Amino acid sequence: MTAASSDVLRCPSWVSLDEASRRDLHHVWDDAHVDADFQADPLPLQDQAARLAIRGRMALAVALYEWLVWRFDGMQARSDPIEVLEASWCATVDPRYLIYFELDRDDWVGPVDGPLWCGMTHLSHGLNEGARHEGELDGALSFLYQLVMHVLPQPDAFQAWLDGTLERLLQVTPLVPVDPFDDLFDRRIGEQLGPLVGRPTFDLAVPVEASQDRRFLNACFARALATGNPFLSTPADLADLEFEGEPYQLPEQK
Repeated sequence: MTAASSDVLRCPSWVSLDEASRRDLHHVWDDAHVDADFQADPLPLQDQAARLAIRGRMALAVALYEWLVWRFDGMQARSDPIEVLEASWCATVDPRYLIYFELDRDDWVGPVDGPLWCGMTHLSHGLNEGARHEGELDGALSFLYQLVMHVLPQPDAFQAWLDGTLERLLQVTPLVPVDPFDDLFDRRIGEQLGPLVGRPTFDLAVPVEASQDRRFLNACFARALATGNPFLSTPADLADLEFEGEPYQLPEQK
């Protein structure tokens, strides 16, 4: 594995978490009513996200999930959360790269596994359905935001990052009108989602550079294919979905 292809396995610098506080599971958690104790207001996020291209919103959902994954890093031993993260970044190129999956709820309970299950479930649903039904993606964004705010021990740094991130995304991936008649059978979904957005764009300490995002997304594909990521659609899966073109390739820059 090359250093580039393993980047997705490392906590990005923009996820700011105090290690001592991170180990304190302070949040109230009830697996039967997971959102009953959520207090964050998602409306400001919804209003700003509505001004982003679909792919921008997809990438933002994955970035929110990053905070969840790294908040609980080292507190459970299963590989699913990081594999879902990797496949989800691939799905921002084309949502069909992420398989439809259901993890057994009974296997994911408690203040660590419960939030991770909720995050994986809502993220995957939002990515799978968001290109066709934007409300599903917007719902995933709202839930992930409230979930992250609920479980973080010190959410102020997260909120400050999110405020800056939304300003940046409005500049680099504004809303793109979609022609519903251009791809009636959803065979070229990835072509109408807006510009590619990768993990580097969410690092507010560095300038936006499309080539960095492309390198990151290519690395996600390379590692997911090399390791047989179980959440990445296979060529046979894609053929069943009538995927056109060469799979696992980034679209040409315009």
